[in-house]
Amino acid sequence: MAEQQKHRNQRTIFPNETILGGFIEIGAAGAVNAQSGLRDCGVTFVKNAGAGRYDATIHRAYRRAGRGYVQMAGPTAGTSPNAAKEGAITGISAAAFGGTAGFSTFSIVCTAADGATATNPTSGDIILWELVVSDSTRA
Repeated sequence: MAEQQKHRNQRTIFPNETILGGFIEIGAAGAVNAQSGLRDCGVTFVKNAGAGRYDATIHRAYRRAGRGYVQMAGPTAGTSPNAAKEGAITGISAAAFGGTAGFSTFSIVCTAADGATATNPTSGDIILWELVVSDSTRA
């Protein structure tokens, strides 16, 4: 498999950034119905036994995590995805964000609107995610 292209992002001073991103389509009982996949985005997700948790394995280790986001999307025009769900990237240490420890895994956790109760997304919902990574230790 080809390595994703490293580039200097014009909007940052950080060298060698790579933007990983994709989607997870949710099936019955919170299962992964479809996803961007390793070939398209460099990450593979599996549904964790815990409610609302999706564990990711990156195709290789990176030295530093930059920034990231999770957003819920709905497949039907005019219909919001389950508005009671929110998502967050978890499982990346402060040292990985600081560039002093590498990482090759992370998780996405979906919660109820209170942000505290892990909850499976509704079947058909789509999780959009993005994570900026780098081989540089400079912050």
